[in-house]
Amino acid sequence: MPTDTLVHLVEEGQLVENLTLVGYGIAILSLVLLPLPRCRRRTRVAVVVALLAMMAREADLHKYIDHMSMLKLRFWTGSLPALDKLYALLSLVPIVIACLYLLIWHALPVLRAVRAGQAHAVTITTFVFLIGITNIIDRSLGMIKDSFGWHAPEWLVALQTSQEEFLELSLPLLALVAAIQYRREMRKSLAAALPAGRGRWVK
Repeated sequence: MPTDTLVHLVEEGQLVENLTLVGYGIAILSLVLLPLPRCRRRTRVAVVVALLAMMAREADLHKYIDHMSMLKLRFWTGSLPALDKLYALLSLVPIVIACLYLLIWHALPVLRAVRAGQAHAVTITTFVFLIGITNIIDRSLGMIKDSFGWHAPEWLVALQTSQEEFLELSLPLLALVAAIQYRREMRKSLAAALPAGRGRWVK
């Protein structure tokens, strides 16, 4: 694909980013509606909040206050009005609580499930690692430019951006796959726990 065409395809507001937003919408709706045996309501809420935050980040809503990212230190240390910082804080608090809840209550169980070879846990772990990988790719050329003053050629920028955007596109798909895998595994577990002949009725 020509470089200019690829850059246009993966830049903000174009096809790949829009597909990513649609993917998050489908994943969130599925988590709200899909029956998930043995999944606590607060866990489901925390996951939905985290995915909503990632969807908002993909749509650049983290810059809705003064067109500056509230995820950067300069937002909080700069001269922005205190009321703007309060709005940002109120936006971030539910996200922080949801992520801390998932980390504290589910990190170790997921790791144990990975060791046990459970598919949904492997997918969740892949999801988390992929978030880190996409952030590294996103910042790589900028860090090189800031450190060494080297400007990457356009073809390399196109390669970096396309890799990042297509990997980000896979994130909501992984979330949806993990939910489906978890539901299937829990249904099998519940069916195995029932007396003979009744497991087939587990929904």
